[in-house]
Amino acid sequence: MRTVDRSDGLALVGHAAVGPVRLATPLVLEARRPGEPAVGPRLEARDAPAGRRRLTLHGDGASVDLELPVIAPDVLGPGPGVYAAGPGTWMVHAPVPDEAWRTLRAASPELVILGNARALWAEGRPFVTTLRDLRRGVGAGPLLWTPRVALPHRVPFLVYAGVDVLDTTEGRIVAAAGTYLDPQLGALAVPTAASDLGCDCPGCTRSGSIDLDGHATAMFRRAIAESRAAARRGRLRELVEARTVSEPALGEMLRYADQELGSLLEERTPVTADGARGYVLAESLRRPEMRRFRSRLLERYRPPPSKEVLLLVPCSKTKPYRASRSHRRFLGALEGLRHLERVHVVSVSSPIGLVPRELEDVPPARHYDIPVTGDWSDAERDLVRTGLAHLLATGRYRRVLVHLDRGEYAFLDGAVPASFAPVWTVPDDRTTSAEALRSLRAAAEEAVAELRPVAGGPLAVVREELHELAAVQFGRTAADALWAGPLRLAGRPWFQRLTDGRTDLATVREERGLFHLTVAGARRLAPQFPLAVEVDPALSLEGDLFAPGVRGADSGIRAGDSVVLVRAGELAGVGEAVLPGPMMTELGRGLAVRVRHRAHASTDTTMTEGASRADEGPVVQR
Repeated sequence: MRTVDRSDGLALVGHAAVGPVRLATPLVLEARRPGEPAVGPRLEARDAPAGRRRLTLHGDGASVDLELPVIAPDVLGPGPGVYAAGPGTWMVHAPVPDEAWRTLRAASPELVILGNARALWAEGRPFVTTLRDLRRGVGAGPLLWTPRVALPHRVPFLVYAGVDVLDTTEGRIVAAAGTYLDPQLGALAVPTAASDLGCDCPGCTRSGSIDLDGHATAMFRRAIAESRAAARRGRLRELVEARTVSEPALGEMLRYADQELGSLLEERTPVTADGARGYVLAESLRRPEMRRFRSRLLERYRPPPSKEVLLLVPCSKTKPYRASRSHRRFLGALEGLRHLERVHVVSVSSPIGLVPRELEDVPPARHYDIPVTGDWSDAERDLVRTGLAHLLATGRYRRVLVHLDRGEYAFLDGAVPASFAPVWTVPDDRTTSAEALRSLRAAAEEAVAELRPVAGGPLAVVREELHELAAVQFGRTAADALWAGPLRLAGRPWFQRLTDGRTDLATVREERGLFHLTVAGARRLAPQFPLAVEVDPALSLEGDLFAPGVRGADSGIRAGDSVVLVRAGELAGVGEAVLPGPMMTELGRGLAVRVRHRAHASTDTTMTEGASRADEGPVVQR
């Protein structure tokens, strides 16, 4: 029974048990002979007859004996399949027949050992596809161990790909052959002198010859500690990308992982974020959160109907863009323009593509940083062109203004049909020069000259923009139901409240970038609740919701999502997901949802069912 404190990629940081042995995950088992000292969990080999392998797993003052078959035609008859290996432990030898998957699921294992992991690793893609099949086959509950695959520089990737248990066996074998293991650079020739090591582990600092075995063990300890710490901060992917330089196979494996594990990686990636993230390598384009933003833009987003002039501008290092000096100067150039609310500002950036102004706070748009060189890869150009084609096809634009350096963004030449009368407004390579700003002002003034004011004024535009934010978050059907009148807006630009004139329906803070629903807001979505969590009918729901109390969860729920709690078909409350939907039912323990508001009167809050606020906020929709 495992608990999860934090997920990052497929890594699950927390605790688990294998029989009587309790373990902190992810972890490295130190391969030891009987009697050899070890720090933390260790693995000991015992004498075994031909065709069998006997191991003892030690940890937290307890131990469990394991016995595995050796799957080789000249040693043992059985081939691929699943085999019981000890208390709560099963060995898998891939490829696994369908009937064997049913046997494994019925056994509800605590630990799954991928017996031929080393052979699969050597093949490349089969290793990753087997990890995918294992997680789809048995879920997130069991621990996964891939024997004799780990080396210190591989640890971050293996953890990111969902391997919970690693071992030092391969590292000790490589070290015994005279190889120096570096967690950043991989397997190296032994330095000629101890002074060239640059390592402070006991194997490198004691006088005399270099202790390669002791150094290898110390590097494993360092690598797993770094991987755990990175996962807790939500930075494991960055550590994985940094390690791709240590071994070509790691770059290959990461590509396979993004292809084969892509849906699982997205499922486990939270929709919220904090702090800046570095997107430096080409691999950064494929990160789950970037893919999700781009796909939701294409699948859920539509430009606000009142926007009739599309203005493309460059992104900025400062996030959100609107707070940057360059974007303030763009806005300053347009200040006082009649019908300015008709102009739709959309930023062009990599690796995210296009970011409409109203989505600038949606993660990861507010939380990324990239190197700026002015060189665009073909993949980056395609992302921008695809996003632009979507906006032009679904929006109500009459004109398009391109306030970009034509030299750098030449790939957009021809991307805007002539029917939109596109105008490039930067005469040189400086978008903030006085001449460029004057050109922008003149082009915008001409573009809006014949347009009419927006019915309902600027607040109607804000309503449209917030509606699109809700559509990206919940889907268009739910957003339409939430936005059905009567509707009022209250609050400030950095903290918007959506109300019906009496009760708050939803709130959004700019630092979060996504809505929190209230019970009243959730009621508008009935009976087709988006992101719904089914609560055990016997549960009183007096506190937060834990995994044992979940009877079902929408597969589209991601950590950080605003979810609706439903009990026996009735609305029970709203909260924020801590786990993705599938894991709420795959795990038997741990916090699933932080409950914000409950539907029953005894615990309703003033924000949810409070006193009348009819005088707060203008009516923007009846």
